[in-house]
Amino acid sequence: MLSIRLNPQAEKELKEIAKFEGVSVSDYVRKIINEKLEDMYDMKLAEEAHMGYINNPETFSHDEVGKRLGIK
Repeated sequence: MLSIRLNPQAEKELKEIAKFEGVSVSDYVRKIINEKLEDMYDMKLAEEAHMGYINNPETFSHDEVGKRLGIK
């Protein structure tokens, strides 16, 4: 379980948004936390892929990839 304190204005806005979305405050907060975690994970993977390219800048055309995968 997690408990957080918000200033009154932030709490009011959060309740309004959750109501607008048609969900409870807990469900809305859970949703936005999960989205943020997914975004952070995606950024980590993108940074790792970018570093892999920096270390080995080999690229392949669309046709080359298809041939390597045996689908062209």
